[in-house]
Amino acid sequence: MIGLVGVCGWLCGCFYPPMEQPPLFKQTQVELAVPYDVAFEAVIAVAKQDKLALHAQDPSSGVIEAQARGFRARDADCGQVRTGTGKIAAMPTEDASAVFNFYIMPRGREGSTVTVQAVFSTPVDVPLHPPQSVTCVSLGVAEGRLLHQVEQMAATLHRPEFKTPTGSGAGGAGARL
Repeated sequence: MIGLVGVCGWLCGCFYPPMEQPPLFKQTQVELAVPYDVAFEAVIAVAKQDKLALHAQDPSSGVIEAQARGFRARDADCGQVRTGTGKIAAMPTEDASAVFNFYIMPRGREGSTVTVQAVFSTPVDVPLHPPQSVTCVSLGVAEGRLLHQVEQMAATLHRPEFKTPTGSGAGGAGARL
């Protein structure tokens, strides 16, 4: 009987959760030398550029939530699955998703801090078990890529310049009645 249970355990499969630790806070944050509103616009522009679905954008609190369909195996540790042939890494499926929460905070009048937290999830099939959804541990790769893109985008964005309309002064060409 004990041997039968051991063989079933070997053949049936097991799931082992991720062993990685989430990235350090300083790895998911960048300081920008641009005002808050420009940093906020840079994050939105990067999300649109990467075709992320924007689910929340609140300029008064500095929060932007964006979601991607799928992610790469190098972005997150999704644990391991034991099969009849040994342990293999649980891989993201086509139904996997990544949610990126951006937090933008002003740093004085001409600076901003952008922080991003990623949550990766994917269905995992364990032999002879129903499929289960797994929250994977970020490796910081996607966050680093997004923050780099935000830095680059912020460097190209500028506030619109106010220009006094020409000819609108008293007695000018625009003052006709």
